[in-house]
Amino acid sequence: MQKTNLNLSKDQLQSIINDFISQENGVNELFKTIVNGLMYLERKEFLDNDLNNNKANGFRKILKAGIGSGLELCIPRDRLSLFKPLILAMVDQQEEKIKDLSFALYGKGLTTREISDILHGIYGSGYSKSSISNISKEFYGFFESWLTRSLDDYYPIVFIDALYLKVRRGSTVSTEAFYVVLGLKEDFTREIISIENIPTESAIGWSEVLNNLKTRGLKHVGLFVSDDLKGLDSSISLNYPSSSHQKCVLHFTRNILKHIRIQDRVLFCEGLKKQFEIEEGEENKEKLVRKLKIFLTSWVSSYPTLKKVIKREDLSLLFTYKTYDKRIRRMIYTTNWIERFNKSVKRTTKIRNSLPSPKSALMLICYKALEQEEKSFKYILYNFKYERSLMKHEFMENLKTK
Repeated sequence: MQKTNLNLSKDQLQSIINDFISQENGVNELFKTIVNGLMYLERKEFLDNDLNNNKANGFRKILKAGIGSGLELCIPRDRLSLFKPLILAMVDQQEEKIKDLSFALYGKGLTTREISDILHGIYGSGYSKSSISNISKEFYGFFESWLTRSLDDYYPIVFIDALYLKVRRGSTVSTEAFYVVLGLKEDFTREIISIENIPTESAIGWSEVLNNLKTRGLKHVGLFVSDDLKGLDSSISLNYPSSSHQKCVLHFTRNILKHIRIQDRVLFCEGLKKQFEIEEGEENKEKLVRKLKIFLTSWVSSYPTLKKVIKREDLSLLFTYKTYDKRIRRMIYTTNWIERFNKSVKRTTKIRNSLPSPKSALMLICYKALEQEEKSFKYILYNFKYERSLMKHEFMENLKTK
């Protein structure tokens, strides 16, 4: 670095700087000059205080993000490769912030091309679409680890539901299922414990997802809450035979209403709602099933298709919530919790026609899951403390007596 003996006043130096930065790319060039100069002085001081007879060993060039264009820096080297410039760490922190910004924008539904356009407008050619894609790949690795992380051996309650998104495979776009599992932890906070892509939802698919939960360490579940998918109760009992199971009352109601004409729905719903009162009513599941069948039978003459519902052998699973404390029934008789999460993902994807791949869709869902864990999922749901049967020690004791 060439030395100079110029003695400039503060005002003179400011005037020179003002003239310099007014030129094209002046800010970037000034920043580069300052950073390179500081690193040079850092190395000089480092070598002056080094006791290993170390010496300077030239420079190596790297490209960092600048303001308006890429920033080419000259990193001073030493022969023993011991020198690490502190000022460079500050520049690297800026890059980490840009990566965080890129991923946050991706998590809000922007494509890599849109993110590249935004960053290009701020930082110039330092960030291209391929640069953003490379940043995204770093997060793929993080989320793959997160998706396969070890789980607690017991969750008091687990909610399961499938989320449907449009994704591209090869040259075609189609709607595919993403199996989402939300768990209530022993400390009564929540977390998404599994997200898997199996193109279509089925009881066999759920059996595979539940089996994967076992391989990750989940041994026992107090209660499963699910929709009204046919055969799902068998998949749950196969993988977690000691668990209770609640089928979503709202899903059941929606499926029945498809067979009731609009003119009769108000009256029909009034009667059906009485069968599923949250705080009052019988707690004996067999009696509740009989009452439901009597109500449905009263409508069979007008709607013969209800005979199939009456003959169902799984109707008792609609009333599992009645066996729990009244203060938590409203939180377990439907899949509302997990459906709200799935809707938050769909709101993000609305600005896109489709996601570029199943892998990118998984990353987006993972981002929303971690975002939710930092928000509402982290709060303790104290009402569950009143239900002793969901405490791990109580659950395990009950298993011993069965």
